[in-house]
Amino acid sequence: MSISREELGELISPRHFLERVSTLSSDGKNLLTRFPKEVCEYLGLSKGDKLRFIVTKDRKISLEIITDDAKKKKTDN
Repeated sequence: MSISREELGELISPRHFLERVSTLSSDGKNLLTRFPKEVCEYLGLSKGDKLRFIVTKDRKISLEIITDDAKKKKTDN
């Protein structure tokens, strides 16, 4: 049984629900990026929300949205 190149691509490609690209810029002190509108809408992000970046040794990045519950727990301790 053989499969087409397209079928093979479907089998081995990562399964992303949403993928967008953002470019880094600078304000002279920090590197900055803008989150694409579709990503913000899907995650429910808005101005003032806090994000935690987690970087592993193999340079993979996870992004965690810090919710009001997490902020409240920190202030309670």
